Amino acid sequence: MKKLALIIAGSFLLLFSSCVKQNFEKPPIGTLPEGAVYTIAQLRQMYVDSGAYTIKTDASVYGVITMDETSGNIYKSAYMQDASGAVNLRLLQSGGLRVGDSIRVFLKGIYLSDYGGMFQLDSIQNDSNIVILATQQYKEPKASTLANLLAGNDIGELVKLEEVQFAKTALGSTWSESNATTNRTLEDCYGNSLDVRTSNYASFAGSLLPEGNGSLIAIAGIFNGAPQLYVRSLADVDMTGDRCSGVMVQAVDSVHENFGSAQNYTNIAITGWTNYIVAGTRAWQGKVFNTDGYAQATGYNSGLSDMETWLISPPVKNQNGDMKLSFKAAQAYWKHTGTNQPLTVLASTNFDGSNFDQATWTELTPTLPTSSDANYDWVQSGVISLADFTGNVSIAFKYKGSDTESTTSTLDDVVISPNATTGGGTGGGTSDTGVTSLNVDFSDQTDNTAIAMTGWLNVATSGTRTWLGKSFSGNIYAQATAYNSTDANNVMWLITPKINLDGMTNPQLSFETATAYWTNDNLEVLISTDFDGTNISNATWTPLNCTLAGQNDANYTFVNSGTIDLSSYTGNAYIAFKYSGNDGNGETSTYQVDNIVLQSAK
Repeated sequence: MKKLALIIAGSFLLLFSSCVKQNFEKPPIGTLPEGAVYTIAQLRQMYVDSGAYTIKTDASVYGVITMDETSGNIYKSAYMQDASGAVNLRLLQSGGLRVGDSIRVFLKGIYLSDYGGMFQLDSIQNDSNIVILATQQYKEPKASTLANLLAGNDIGELVKLEEVQFAKTALGSTWSESNATTNRTLEDCYGNSLDVRTSNYASFAGSLLPEGNGSLIAIAGIFNGAPQLYVRSLADVDMTGDRCSGVMVQAVDSVHENFGSAQNYTNIAITGWTNYIVAGTRAWQGKVFNTDGYAQATGYNSGLSDMETWLISPPVKNQNGDMKLSFKAAQAYWKHTGTNQPLTVLASTNFDGSNFDQATWTELTPTLPTSSDANYDWVQSGVISLADFTGNVSIAFKYKGSDTESTTSTLDDVVISPNATTGGGTGGGTSDTGVTSLNVDFSDQTDNTAIAMTGWLNVATSGTRTWLGKSFSGNIYAQATAYNSTDANNVMWLITPKINLDGMTNPQLSFETATAYWTNDNLEVLISTDFDGTNISNATWTPLNCTLAGQNDANYTFVNSGTIDLSSYTGNAYIAFKYSGNDGNGETSTYQVDNIVLQSAK
């Protein structure tokens, strides 16, 4: 009888355990045809070449899961790697995959796409698209650095970072706020920083951030050109060492900063820049108005008897003394008294990012906003020669105020280069005389980031999209498209600096264009001799006779414009690349521009 009871109990336990199984069933390998076998890199290239589309034939990709949903930091999602790269798996059901699972993904019906720049396999049915081949096949994290991630490398991969720490301004905070996914700034000892993004549903969301320096293992993600990190669990974090005593900043060749990454009321944290509080508790913060990001400092409603904060550029190489500075600034609600000024601009040749108190700072004399300027009206600094600051030169924007002397100061379009001109960055103004040549290959621009070049204007006159930098196979170019736009209409202009045609001999223009997924001719190239650098609609724009990529050209194949003779125009002129599109009407051709050359005929 006892034996029979044990058999019955055992059968019951076996039945019960099978009922509560939480992993999805592993379909027999034979039930899903293998078809063509691709690597992750090959799938990514297919997406780059053809755009988003659904795989309609039998095919497979093999890989190992490097991040799953168990901590709650991601949902209906997983990350997978093979020897060629990494990909985000977007699942239609939650659960079933674990870190270390070696799997085959049956690709028929899967959608190749990206989200914010992260390549993904979308619409995966857990039961009918995934075969688990083995478990506990753990991938070792790849040694990487913040500089490497910021350069766009290792995206989607499991990485290990050494000698990193959370920014001082984040200390005392939890990994995430209780009501929203939250970014916390991670930095190294060389001036590099990026965001660690944590869901408020993560099991460790309410834990305090570590205050020390050490190592961190995470998935390297990206969103709209900004690298991010996603931590799997606190077991991957070992940050108990001594913090960096100071951040050493690496010298750069030039600065073109339009604060496009600024977020409202969030402390400015840009790689290589130092946001330093001398007195009080406030730092320079980001502000966004009409999609334009800029930096702002103010004592308004601070409750501070003394406030001083410095926003300092990276050191710029100036061995030849040919660097120049330009920027624009504005004031609002002037409250400073007597000779007190809210904004001062200074230069140093011995600041390295860690020695603020020991560095020597020399005040510069740019044109700055005064109490007589209208609130938030931009004032151009003029072009400031940095010939007296040979070696590496850093530029500091110092704000000093209080709760009573609370004038607001704003800053934008900071350019430090040999070609700096009045109204740098995305502004349309240029030097008084205008340029007499152009040679633009967009090599200094950033993938999926608004084009920002000295003296150029990049603006939307309808909709919110502007020209973006795009990178493929090491080549960077400008791109405009209305594809998947939520705007009723998109009109975006990329306009050259003012051109002094009278200073040229038989001026000639040439460039290259390409198109992809052509629907209609969305691109025009125009010239104006009465544009004032600001008011596009008030100017007269004349189409130029040139060859543009069109319907019969292969996707992403650059076509030369031919030589465009501008000798019939005199005085000052601007060249505009105008894109018009409408996603609702199916007018979504993608257009790209590269290698713009303006020169006198030889």
